[in-house]
Amino acid sequence: MPTLDKTIAQLNHLLMTCHDASLSYRRLAGSASTSEQQRLFREREQQCSALMACLHNQIVTYGGRPTQHPSLFGMLRHAWNSVTTSLLPERGRARLRAALRTEKQIRHGFEQVLAEQLSPQFRQQLQEHSSRSVEFERIIRTQL
Repeated sequence: MPTLDKTIAQLNHLLMTCHDASLSYRRLAGSASTSEQQRLFREREQQCSALMACLHNQIVTYGGRPTQHPSLFGMLRHAWNSVTTSLLPERGRARLRAALRTEKQIRHGFEQVLAEQLSPQFRQQLQEHSSRSVEFERIIRTQL
């Protein structure tokens, strides 16, 4: 059972990371300087929400209790990003760099979860979500 407990813990960590990311992308979309950035951040927020639902369901399936709130670290990072993106002269680029930092956290969570023993179907779902993260990061990097 320790392996299942570890898997549930990893899933909850990724769930919390996605919750943090969803809040960040909502804020970034609300302060975006272009309609393209706004669309991009809103789309990524929706993708994070879909991943959160997937993770929530899997945690329940494994008999765990899904986390219901963002992390304290995520809230502090969210506040810091709000301050830095509003004070920096190149706010658009600051938003893009904040998005890259967020994706780095998500990618790390994927690496941790995908190292666990998962059902083939769930692994496939996670890999699809991971591919969306990689594609989003690629788009952000081209805009920098």
